[in-house]
Amino acid sequence: MNVQTLNQIRQMAEEVAAREGCYIYDIEFVGTGKGRTLRVFIDKDGEGGVSIDDCTNVSRGLNLLLDVEDLVPGGAYNLEVSSPGLERVLREPRHFEKALGKKIQVKTFAPLAQFNEGLADLLGKTKQVQGVLKSFDDKGLRLEIESDEAPAEVFVPLDSVTKANVVFEFSDFSEKKKSNQKKGKAKN
Repeated sequence: MNVQTLNQIRQMAEEVAAREGCYIYDIEFVGTGKGRTLRVFIDKDGEGGVSIDDCTNVSRGLNLLLDVEDLVPGGAYNLEVSSPGLERVLREPRHFEKALGKKIQVKTFAPLAQFNEGLADLLGKTKQVQGVLKSFDDKGLRLEIESDEAPAEVFVPLDSVTKANVVFEFSDFSEKKKSNQKKGKAKN
């Protein structure tokens, strides 16, 4: 699918999503033949995020518009509308903005040590790093990573990033429960 068609679809999807109180996080068209899929990821500001009803309503509205406009060339395709998920892909500046302070994973095409003087021993030849996103600008990302001595700040140039996504961290609910029980006992 060409960029112009995808942009037209994005505009229609943005209108439908806005009516439902959502916005378009990302759009992708993948696959070939009968396995072609138009994926539309929607998000919502505030507590709770995107619901199944939001996805259903955006899907129905967009499907109607796409049928009328007949924008998707090549016959049959599947339309999927969903949230970007907990481990959402980060591509655009607004994605990185929402991920500030969160743990992310970044893969690059070049070893990270070449961009971080003084961290060659820590980074070696690695092309992948996980850490808390501290800042970003049009030049790159700054992540705080754990090391044996102390946390280190790593710079990752944006033009070297091949993939970036949020890393979901599981909480140990049994520890929280024990902590709350101890607090309750101390009050008695």
